Amino acid sequence: MIRKKLITFFAVTTMVGMIQTAQASFTDNLADLASSGGTLTIDDKTFSGFSYTELGLTSFNAANITVTATESGGIEYLTWSGNISLTGSGIAYADLKLNYIVTASAGAINMIDQAYTGSAQNGFLSIAETAATGSFGGPVVGSSHLTGLIPSNPPSYANDLLDVVPPETLLYVTKDIGFAVDGGSINLSVVSQSYHQVPEPTTIIAGALLLLPFGASALRILRRNRMS
Repeated sequence: MIRKKLITFFAVTTMVGMIQTAQASFTDNLADLASSGGTLTIDDKTFSGFSYTELGLTSFNAANITVTATESGGIEYLTWSGNISLTGSGIAYADLKLNYIVTASAGAINMIDQAYTGSAQNGFLSIAETAATGSFGGPVVGSSHLTGLIPSNPPSYANDLLDVVPPETLLYVTKDIGFAVDGGSINLSVVSQSYHQVPEPTTIIAGALLLLPFGASALRILRRNRMS
């Protein structure tokens, strides 16, 4: 009976640990990631090579911008959270460019999309993203363009390339955010990017498969206990 309880406890705690891993998130601030060559890893995706350039924003501090990598339902997300805004009594412009590299180790990325949370008053917002191969500025294999009227993909503009064909395991990504106001303001609090890839077992399913030998051994032990 004691052995049976120990087996059950071990199996439950192992599965709980696997579920917590699948729901985990990894976070750092943009300034640290850019200055130290830092990376964020979630599931099989590693995000690296962070850099940024900013011009004319009313409110932006890279140390206060939180970058978070998460996974949900087999889709990985990279999210920037913080105060990014432009306010002007007349005509004003600003631009923020975010660069990073995404690498997939257990599959290939076959689709990208993005979204943002924010507001605009007497202003225009454009979030143009390109995913290239070889280097930043290399051949573009994926793209997305959001505006004040389109806060997320899908839907997409006719010229967007949300599907990456053929799928790629390494992409150089540039997110270029443009602001323009005429006696108004634009405020962004969240900008996110998601990566889909060629179907593969999710973390939980893969972990469950790894537990099959253990499960078989546990069943054999329980059978012996019943027979003894």
